[in-house]
Amino acid sequence: MEKGFARRALGPLAGVLLALALAAALSFSRPSPGPSWWEVSLSITVKGGYIIEGAGTPLRGEFNCCALWTGTLELDENDFLLYHFKTEVLEWRLAEKSGLPKGESVLLAQKTSETPHLRLNYVLREGSDLRFDYEFREISIPLHASPVKANLEFPRSSGHVALSPGSSYGSGVGRGSNQVVIRGSDLERRAVERTFSWEWQREKRIAGDSGTFLVTQHHTAEAVVALVAH
Repeated sequence: MEKGFARRALGPLAGVLLALALAAALSFSRPSPGPSWWEVSLSITVKGGYIIEGAGTPLRGEFNCCALWTGTLELDENDFLLYHFKTEVLEWRLAEKSGLPKGESVLLAQKTSETPHLRLNYVLREGSDLRFDYEFREISIPLHASPVKANLEFPRSSGHVALSPGSSYGSGVGRGSNQVVIRGSDLERRAVERTFSWEWQREKRIAGDSGTFLVTQHHTAEAVVALVAH
């Protein structure tokens, strides 16, 4: 009786073992689904200066800025959805110097309107790659009283339309590239970090009530993009 029972039970047991083996084989052969969303951070560090020359004493400014944007990127069929979580200004200092007849004057940017703000507008899919479109809210210079005003220029992607020929930000990039592009293969990794750096400079003439002023600006910039897949 016992031997007969053992022989009868062997058939169903063998079937179960075979089914488990086939399921395991299929799970190994079937490609695992890729990530569906990513943590995203974009940090941009800028160091630069400017000089405003014209009627009167030249005004010279120097600044340092480090801003951080954080959010998420979600896969939406063949496109991506970008969600903003937080933007922080980790470092910001602008000091402007004027050599007055009675001595030197130094002003520091302190108002909220004198603080830059980093924006990540969207992520554009180009084939399998992702291009990040970013910009800063510009602030007005100089800090001292002056008959002319200009915008202190900060890094931005080259996707923005120039108001006049040669006035696009990209036309002032002399070394490196301000294009922040993540390759499609990076999206398949658990975590990735890419760094982009460049130098920028521009001269611009501005007409004022007391004549024409020359505004020269320059800066070096570094952008770091980090992705963590989920």
